[in-house]
Amino acid sequence: MKRKIWIILLLIGLISLPLLSAEPKVKLGGLIYTYAFFHSNTDFDKETEDGNTYLYIHADVQTTVDFGDGVTFYVMLGAWSQHGANPYWGVDLQGIPDPSLRILQGYIEVKNIGDTPLSFTLGKKRLLYGDGAVMFDGGEDGATGVWLNYNQGKVNADLFYVRLAQSHGIAYVGAPFYGGYNPGAYDGYPGNINLMGIYSTITLSKSLNIQPYLVFRPWNIAPGYHANPMWIGLRAEGSMNKLSFAAEYTQMGGEDGYGTDYKGYEYLLKADYEVSKSLAVGGAYVCFSGDDNPEDSSNYLYESATNGPYTFGFYKDWPGFGPAHLMTTGYGFGGLDPGNTTMTNLNMFNIHLGFSLGNFAFRVDYFKYGRNKVMEGGHKDMGGELAFLGKYTYREKITFGFTAGAWSPGDYFKKDLGLEGRAATAYGGYFWTALAF
Repeated sequence: MKRKIWIILLLIGLISLPLLSAEPKVKLGGLIYTYAFFHSNTDFDKETEDGNTYLYIHADVQTTVDFGDGVTFYVMLGAWSQHGANPYWGVDLQGIPDPSLRILQGYIEVKNIGDTPLSFTLGKKRLLYGDGAVMFDGGEDGATGVWLNYNQGKVNADLFYVRLAQSHGIAYVGAPFYGGYNPGAYDGYPGNINLMGIYSTITLSKSLNIQPYLVFRPWNIAPGYHANPMWIGLRAEGSMNKLSFAAEYTQMGGEDGYGTDYKGYEYLLKADYEVSKSLAVGGAYVCFSGDDNPEDSSNYLYESATNGPYTFGFYKDWPGFGPAHLMTTGYGFGGLDPGNTTMTNLNMFNIHLGFSLGNFAFRVDYFKYGRNKVMEGGHKDMGGELAFLGKYTYREKITFGFTAGAWSPGDYFKKDLGLEGRAATAYGGYFWTALAF
């Protein structure tokens, strides 16, 4: 009897070994960052009282489950936005509670399907290419979609279909029969906003790669009105000795559903040179085209496919250009959205000097802003911003930072916006702390 028991136990052990060896590997991580923003006189009018401070917090916990054979699951649970609800009331002074926990990212990935160069991703994940001139989700919530990746040799390409914005859907299922027959009760319009296209990276050498891309954003706006803007472009990045550089050009096309053609464009030129291990200099020129005749059938105003932030390399651990300029854009995110009138129809010139001392890093920037297009008799000069940034990394774990800028207005504000005699400098910036594990 004992012998049978031992044989059974041995068989159970032998059967269990493959299962034990196939147990998934679980990796935990997380991230928290806090930003204390401040701004003053960002309407450039010294006769108005404006300015504020607010606390922005992001916190998440991340889990990666590796099942082996290239199959992984990833989820990021967290919350982000302005915080400041009274702990007793449960809401802030506008009656809004602090943001609640949700799925910021969550997707499955299968790499090298059938031992081929193809990989597949399904779910909600980060969406960022380049500096975000074409696509960026904003860096908090991911975008929901399907990605097919090809990675072989010097070519890496993403073919994607992303649901940028959903139009109800589930709430209207069964509507024609719910509460009685009503064939007009259906969720037909407005339609969903989708992104589809391809973004590829071709490595030409160790010091240079090019990134051609093509993106479409179809949208059924209303019955008989279908917008189909498109973006086609090329980005190049590289380094040579102590010089790093990037260049990009994007051209819009397609039609807005109401007879107006998209013809906007953007381009970027930037370079940084490492003078020594502790000193670097650099500069950049960015152009977002504008439209000087809204009455014709061509729209030359450039916008991104997601209307998301322009990162400018996240030089200050946040998207956008100078910190004072940032605080004139919606929600302080620097989005390439037609509603952000200090972000679109913009030419930006930048020079900067960066230096480091141990765990300390500092950078001084000068930004010159101008309108890309103005009406006849208008002024392009928007003035210039002097900005400072400093940050300290403690034990390679925690980052403490500060940035601030002062933007002196140009003739666009003084004359075109009628602030002559009242125009004054705008200020903006923030303190931040970040910890990841």
